Parts: sequence; structure tokens; C-alpha cells
Amino acid sequence: MKTMLKTRLLLIMGIMSALMILLGLAGLYAMKSLHDGLQTGYQNRTLGLAHLSRIEQLLSSNRHAILTAQADTAPEKLKGSADNIERDRRFIDQLWIDFAAMPMSLQARTKSDEFTRLRIAYDHAVTLPAIEALQNSATGKIKEISQLADKLQAPISASMSSLHSMQLDTAKKEFEAADASYRTVRNLMFAALALGLVLAAVLAYFLVHIIYHQLGGEPAYAAQIARQIAEGDLDVSITPEVYDEASLLTSMQSLQSGLAKTVKDMRVDTANIGRTSRQILSSNMMLSSRAELQVNARKKASAAMKELSSSVRHHGEQARQAVQLADDTSELAAKRALAASGAVNTMTQIRHASDKIFDSVQVIDELAFQIDTLTLKATVEDASGSDTGQRLTEIAPEVRDLAQCVSCAVKEIKNILNESREKLDNGSRLISQSNAGTEQMLATMHRVSDLMTEINVSTRKQEAGIRQVTHAISDMDHASLKDAVMVGVATTAAKLLEQQATHLAQLSSGFKLSASSRSQTQLQVVSTEVQVEEAPKRPNLRLVRT
Repeated sequence: MKTMLKTRLLLIMGIMSALMILLGLAGLYAMKSLHDGLQTGYQNRTLGLAHLSRIEQLLSSNRHAILTAQADTAPEKLKGSADNIERDRRFIDQLWIDFAAMPMSLQARTKSDEFTRLRIAYDHAVTLPAIEALQNSATGKIKEISQLADKLQAPISASMSSLHSMQLDTAKKEFEAADASYRTVRNLMFAALALGLVLAAVLAYFLVHIIYHQLGGEPAYAAQIARQIAEGDLDVSITPEVYDEASLLTSMQSLQSGLAKTVKDMRVDTANIGRTSRQILSSNMMLSSRAELQVNARKKASAAMKELSSSVRHHGEQARQAVQLADDTSELAAKRALAASGAVNTMTQIRHASDKIFDSVQVIDELAFQIDTLTLKATVEDASGSDTGQRLTEIAPEVRDLAQCVSCAVKEIKNILNESREKLDNGSRLISQSNAGTEQMLATMHRVSDLMTEINVSTRKQEAGIRQVTHAISDMDHASLKDAVMVGVATTAAKLLEQQATHLAQLSSGFKLSASSRSQTQLQVVSTEVQVEEAPKRPNLRLVRT
């Protein structure tokens, strides 16, 4: 797997940066060690020696104050000396606490504990009694304390000297350790610097080797070749100093040949594009004229469909009116049928009444017959000569005349009733026939109403279909307008394509090709022209219908 130059440069820079970081960290470590050594020497040794020296100075000052009190026994001086000794004692305690808190070796800690015991014994035997004696102005006791102090001073001084020596020895050892660490770090840094220089030289050699192989020659030569190619000179000769398929100069050589082939093909394609764009422009012009004719035809069809829609709408309105009239006629016929049925019922009731009258007339006729019979009987009895017969004979003619009149009237009533019954039967039959005709007319009107309703529904469907056809024609009109707009856009695009082809031809003419490449390009252009001239130029207008 080949790595990029950027990756290699970054790798080298990373190695050098890591080396510099290591050297810097080593220097910082050495400086930190030196700083820690100095800090330890100052805090643990220098301050310790200062505390010991100050303690020794204060002890000497207290000893001098006791001796001075023997010479000057004034009470004021004695009390002042007592206060000074007390103050120095407390200061010594504080200094010793600070010194004891410092880190030290086991031997130094033993000596420190020994000095602590000696100083405590000295304080109880000398310092505290001396303070009390000075405050009380006891000069005799001060002299005894001074003699005792001379005896106890020697061990304290020896212990103090031993602590001084140990502090100095420890400081010397720490200095020697810091010096050894410094020498070690210094030697390591020198070795790291030497190794870094060697590594830098090796990396620089490999870097130069890699860059030279990737460029294939001098960078100035590669830049000159690049400028000539940028100026359009594709006939320049490229000679790499180092042959490598992945080198820059070899790639530029391949680029030169590829550009030459591309420019050659571009010239041929530019000529073909220009010629094709002109053909597209001509076809679009013809298509635009056909589209205009088609739009006009669709406008006429749209106007005709509008007229047809108006006529169908008018017929639909008339059909709705006819349906309304048929409904009204059906309602009127139903009313007439209802009235005829009522008349039939009334005539039936009249006939029943006539039948009752006829029965009553029959009864009257029978009564008249009986009266006539009685009259005859009376006549017979009159002939027999009885009184009753005579009285009956007197009234018999009148009764007989009355019976005959009644009989005549009954006959006339019968005749009238018979005629009325015949007329009622004829009227009932005629009304029944009229009712049957009315029912047939009502059924016919219902059928007509159904037919008119179906015609109305069909008319509405036709009207909806005509609206859909009108919308479809309108949509087709809009589509034709859009097609016309698209044809205009295609025409504009063809013009722009022709302009771009001209511009490409001008751009490709700026490249310099070899003589053989130019001749091959001209031959390809000529062969393309022959093929284009032999091709049919009839535009495809099969989708346009006028």
C-alpha cells in the first residue's frame, strides 16, 4: 500500500516533533529535578542550619544575660533581663518545633531527640530558675544558677555542633545526588540530540529520495512543463529523469496525450453538436407552427363543446319541466279517479235507494190490488142486498177510482224507476269505463314521468360528460400551450447549445496539436459531415394532428 507524500511529510514531522518533545521533556525533567534539589536544600537544610544558628545565638544571649545580671544587680535591669530570657526561650521553642518538623535522617532524628532532652533539662535547671531569680532580684541564687549553667552548656553545645555537622553532611549528599542526576540527564540529552541528528539526516535523505521519485525530475522542469500545457501547447516533449509510473512527470506525459486526444474528440464533437443544434432548432420551429395549428383546432372544438353543453343544458331544463308537468297531470288524473270513484259510490247508494222505493211501490201496488179486490167484493155484496153492501156500493166507485189512480201512479213510478235504474246502470258503467281509462292514463303518465326522469338523468350525465370533455379539451389546450413554451425553451436551449459549441470550438482552437492529430481530426469531421448530410432531415411530427 503506497502512502501519499502528505502522509510521509506528516510522519516525518511527527517523528521530529516527538523527538523535540522528548528532548524538551528531558530538559524539563532535569530542570524540575534541579529545582526540587534546590528547594529541598533550601527548605530542609538551609533553613534548618539557620534555625540551629539562631537557637545557638539565643542560648548564648540568655547565658550572657545571666552573667550580666551578676555584675549589675539593679532591680529594673534584672526584671528586663528576665523578660528577655523568657521571650528568647519561647522563640527557641518555636524555632525548635519548626526544625523538628523538617524531614531528616534517622541519625539526625536521634540527635534531635537528644538535644530536645538536654534543652528541656537545661530549661528546668537553668532558664526557668534564672527567670524566677531575676524577677525576685535574688543575686545569690543567680550566681548558683550561673555555675550550674557552665556545667550544662557543654553537652548542649556539643549536640548543637553535631546537628550542624549532620545538616552539612546531608546537604552535601543531596548536592552530590542532584549533580549525578544532572550529569545523567545531560548525557541522555546529548545522546538524544545525536540520535535526533542522525535520524533527521536519514529522514531528510529518504524524503528527498521520495519527493524526487514522485516528481520524476526537478520541480522547476515540472513547473515549466505544466505552464506550457496550461498555455495550450500539447506538442511539448516531456522527458522524466527518473522513470516511475506514479511520478508527476510521467503522469503529466499521460495527461498530455489524454488532453490531446480529448481536444481532438472535442473538436469533432463540437462540430457535431453545432450541426445537431441547428437541426434541433429547425425541427423546433416546425413543431412550434404545428402546435399553434393544433391549439387553434382545439379552441374551435372547445367552442363547439360549449355550444353543445348549452344545448344539452337547455334540453335538460325542458326535460325537467316536462317531468314537472307529467307529475302535475298524474296528480290531476289521480284526483279525477278519486272523484269518479266517489260518483260510483254515490250512484250505488242512489240505486240502493231506488230499490227501496221500488219495494215500497210494490207494496202500494199490492195495496191497490187488495183495495180493488175489496171493491169487487163490495159490489158482489151489494148485489146480495145487504146494508153494508149498499154503503160499500156507495163508496166503491170512489175507492175504485182511487185504486185505479194509485195503480196508474204506481205504474208510472215503476216506469220512472226502471228508467232511472237503467240510466244509473248506464252512468255507473260509463263512470267505471271512465275510471278504467283514467287509471290507464295515470299508469301511462307514470310511465311518461319515469321516461322523462330517465331522460333528465341521462341529460345530466351527458352534461357532466360534456363538462369533462370540455375540461379535457381545456387541459389539452393548456398542455399544448406548455408544449409551445417548452418548444420555445428547447429552441432557446438549441441556440445556446449552438453558441456553446462555437465557444468550445474557439477554446479548442487554442490548443496546439501535432500534425498527425490535426489531420486525423479533419478526417473525422469530414466523415461526420458526410453521414449527417445523408441522414433524412424530415421532422418527426406524428404526434401532431390538425
